[in-house]
Amino acid sequence: MINKLYKFKETSPDLKIRKLNNIYIIYFETLCDINNINDFILKPITLFSIKNSKDIFNKLPNGNLISVKDENELYELLFNGFTIIIVNKDIIAFETRIELNSSISEATNEKVIKGPKDAFTENYQINIGLIRKRIRSKNLVIKEKVIGTSSKTKISIIYMKDIVNNELLNKIEKNISKINLDYVANSNYIYESIDKSNNILPTNIMTERPDLTSFLLMEGRIALVVENSPEIVILPTFFYDFIKNIDDYYQNSKNVTITRIIRIISFVISIITPGLYIAITTFNQESLPTSVLINFSLQREGVPFPSIIEALIMLVSFEILREADTRIPYVIGTSMSIVGALVLGEAAVSAGLISPIMIIVIAISSVSSFIFNNNDFVNYIRIWKVLFLLFASFTGIYGIYICSILFLINLTSCKSYSFDYTYPASPFDLEAQKDNIYLNIKYIFNKRNKLITKNVKRR
Repeated sequence: MINKLYKFKETSPDLKIRKLNNIYIIYFETLCDINNINDFILKPITLFSIKNSKDIFNKLPNGNLISVKDENELYELLFNGFTIIIVNKDIIAFETRIELNSSISEATNEKVIKGPKDAFTENYQINIGLIRKRIRSKNLVIKEKVIGTSSKTKISIIYMKDIVNNELLNKIEKNISKINLDYVANSNYIYESIDKSNNILPTNIMTERPDLTSFLLMEGRIALVVENSPEIVILPTFFYDFIKNIDDYYQNSKNVTITRIIRIISFVISIITPGLYIAITTFNQESLPTSVLINFSLQREGVPFPSIIEALIMLVSFEILREADTRIPYVIGTSMSIVGALVLGEAAVSAGLISPIMIIVIAISSVSSFIFNNNDFVNYIRIWKVLFLLFASFTGIYGIYICSILFLINLTSCKSYSFDYTYPASPFDLEAQKDNIYLNIKYIFNKRNKLITKNVKRR
């Protein structure tokens, strides 16, 4: 074994092999805490008379000593930050891993208005601890699996034993067991491997917030925690989960109801507004007052492009600005967005390339989509926005009607792990409306989602 390790060291210069009193100490200096190795391994071996593995278990102060059985386990523990001690052909692993993760901080992608400020990190154990800190119940089950032939990434399936839908749980476990990947870089790898639907609607929530994860676990959902990923996958997911927000439950219920109505209105505005403008100004001018129609015509005077081309140019421009603002370094991101939105927009109007009203229409539509922070859901809005625009450019208001029907068919036919995506609106559940668009007083809506759990009564 020692000869194999010395050969492995030739291609791994950070692997250190030391020999003290016929005892070999092997570790990766890039993965281990050198101070712990010095204080809890090297000093005790030097000071105490350690001759065999029994002495190591009795005299080395560590709560996580593991007797290694084979070569594969040895390498796995080495790569996980353990120090390997070989004495008289006995192999013992001593946990000395160093923290290579960002500390617990506030969520960056999900803005916190009220509520806890802590967020998940890349540290697998910390993420599970943040959930256990909130759910102190023996019914909280954590099932660990290792995925990735090279990355050996740990993932956990977390659920409440007394609440979870066992049929759903078995389906997810079965799909995870079929995953055959070489490398797992992020939790999204796991989600895409187990989600077999081809719908563009997101059927999961990826969140940085432990409070949201704990809340949904108590609803009967299942969480997937992936090592080295600061985002937790929650499933199944429904359409109204993107309308609601965990901060809603930290505020007055009457104010939250108004906020949710605004989110629904924003969703409709972001999808329909560009197409509706094209339909009215191009095909159905009789639906506008004459004074408004004349004003629109004067603003478009001198613009060389048809309305549909003008709208597509503006949509693409706004999406480029949005993507640039996302990717550009934070220090200059905001200033670049202002330059793009104000200077370029004003220059385009002054040059007669774009009409002012088109900038207003596209800006309202784009800003309305900013309410939603789930990237997959925003992409869904983008796609349907373009579809409404194209249908309206061919047949006007009739195109809007046709596209609306197709949109509703697509939305209502979508399944999230065999559950109806639009629940509780379709199928309609009167009891569930207490926490849908309308938010009742918190102690009154005391039932869980009956679609995914039979244990509907909250305690």
